[in-house]
Amino acid sequence: MRHDRAQNLAAVPYGSSLEEIQEGVSAEAVSYAAGLLVEAVRSYESTAVSARTLKLSLTEAQMITANIIAKASARLDDKIMTEQIERVRKSIREVKP
Repeated sequence: MRHDRAQNLAAVPYGSSLEEIQEGVSAEAVSYAAGLLVEAVRSYESTAVSARTLKLSLTEAQMITANIIAKASARLDDKIMTEQIERVRKSIREVKP
């Protein structure tokens, strides 16, 4: 079941500076991405592992997600950073008017 974010929206006190707005947007984007990963963990299905069969709880999925993020951050290196910077900058350029 998908979480209805519209029901739980708190007012975000964005400041007037562009930097403050970007910080708020960045936090929201990271939170959203983590939520997507939680849902991916909860619905994971392969020939060897089935989250549904294992009846993975939301708390378990959140903990697994935290571990996946920690593992990924531990493997961060120059090559990955360079690739991601190039990928993100290209994406941004493509959507700017």
